[in-house]
Amino acid sequence: MRESYGAVYARLYNGHWWWRAREAIVLRTIRKAGLTPGEHREILDVGCGDGLSFPALSAFGRVRGIEVDERLLDPSGPYRDRIFTAPLGDSRYDGPSWRFDLITALDVLEHIDNDRAAAEAMVRMLRPGGLLVVTVPAFETLWDEHDEINHHYRRYTIGRLRRVLKGIGLESIRLRYVFRGLFAPKLAVRLVNLGRRRKVAQHGIPSPRVNAVMQRLCELEDRVLAPLPVPFGTSVLAVARRAIGEVQ
Repeated sequence: MRESYGAVYARLYNGHWWWRAREAIVLRTIRKAGLTPGEHREILDVGCGDGLSFPALSAFGRVRGIEVDERLLDPSGPYRDRIFTAPLGDSRYDGPSWRFDLITALDVLEHIDNDRAAAEAMVRMLRPGGLLVVTVPAFETLWDEHDEINHHYRRYTIGRLRRVLKGIGLESIRLRYVFRGLFAPKLAVRLVNLGRRRKVAQHGIPSPRVNAVMQRLCELEDRVLAPLPVPFGTSVLAVARRAIGEVQ
């Protein structure tokens, strides 16, 4: 991501309604997959920034992270000793000490040129039966300045993400769109930004009241629409397990 965006990323993650809602949706998804808080598990958060998701994920076990952009890391941060900067697939991640019960990759694959190889590397680090949770931005139609700022390679459909995850040792792959109500506003911003030199920003934190309302609306929408096959949204959420028969 651009350095100027990276400088405010932690503030956005901790304070912006979209990031707060995404975290709530992911945590609820993990619980629905059968992982209850309080049990000892090994967890890996890929693309973890400065350990921003560690407090929430720590309810499910011991968390480590991978973050290749060292500009995002505070050398004196509370989680620095648990964050590693070698890319996925590096040999230092081989061996039994790098096997996990849960791996999350939240808006990560779109930053990686070879997303299939990255997904394969994550599966290799999963224990048999381990859970993989992935989110990615949806629909090339929504490609905008925000994707440029974040140095994205692509946006996804359910079908495109399924092809990335299929045939690499995963089973019970479930995918759905999330943030459905944001599709039309996101498309409108994209159209407004076409040809404009001064782009409409999409990452400013609104007033506390608006911020709280937007977060609640997004969480409520997901609770209501999660069981329904709504064919659009601004993100794709995937949940899968490493096949039990796979050899570590």
